Amino acid sequence: MNLPTQNIPYTQSNIIIVAIFFTSFLILSNLTAFKISEIGPFIFPAGLIFFPLTYVFDDILTEVYGFKVSRRIIWLALFANTIIFLGTWVTIYLDPAPQWPHQNAYSTVYHATLRIFLASTLSYFFGEFVNSILLAKLKVKTKGRYLWLRLIMSTLIGVGVDTIIFAHIAFLFTIHYGELWKMITTVYTLKVIYEMTAIPLTYKIVRYLKQKDNTDYYDINTKFNLFSLEL
Repeated sequence: MNLPTQNIPYTQSNIIIVAIFFTSFLILSNLTAFKISEIGPFIFPAGLIFFPLTYVFDDILTEVYGFKVSRRIIWLALFANTIIFLGTWVTIYLDPAPQWPHQNAYSTVYHATLRIFLASTLSYFFGEFVNSILLAKLKVKTKGRYLWLRLIMSTLIGVGVDTIIFAHIAFLFTIHYGELWKMITTVYTLKVIYEMTAIPLTYKIVRYLKQKDNTDYYDINTKFNLFSLEL
């Protein structure tokens, strides 16, 4: 069975739309990460509601348009998130107007520590790339079949890398190591369940985009260099 290869329609507006959703949910997950929520026995940062959706859109980009498109958007989203972080950090130190009484609340929400920023940045970087590379390579190995299995396998490993890196950078030496792994297990389980419930939606979007853009890219000769922005 010969695998199809074709030019990727980089100018297609659908790529831009998916990229906007990907970037929006990444930024939203970081802006909401400071609120701690509780549902039943689960205590988690509110950003957990949004962050797994970045994996959904990363899956869509990689499956339809290939790793090189996904790689560029992962980098661009990282740059956008960094701009948001630095921008909100700067505004904290602007002198508030005398008639504006909310400086303390504003600082509390946006004064993220450098450690948390580094944790979220590095975990996002490695988790998203592991997910994208695995999905791209598995697509070639399976000749494009078993999308559901490829989504699950890439998610299990990518989300695992993301969760372990974030928890260790953000909380190592601040809580007991056993409690750290309990938190990792809980958050990892919730993320994986979230991703699996999104598989039917992923299928529908992937099918629509492949038909709409007449694109189904296979990364047969792709060089999986994380630091290249070549298309």
